[in-house]
Amino acid sequence: MDQPIETYRCPDCGQPLEVMKACGATSYFCNHCNELKSSQRVREHNAAGNQEQH
Repeated sequence: MDQPIETYRCPDCGQPLEVMKACGATSYFCNHCNELKSSQRVREHNAAGNQEQH
């Protein structure tokens, strides 16, 4: 029941992203940059282990 929550980071500024899921689609929003981020860029950035904060 206690599963770790995965935190995605913005590929541009490194801040945590809001993950919004609706109707099978997932969107990533950065409150720091104030814009939606490309799902592909977010996944690539986070899979590469680029978890450092800027």
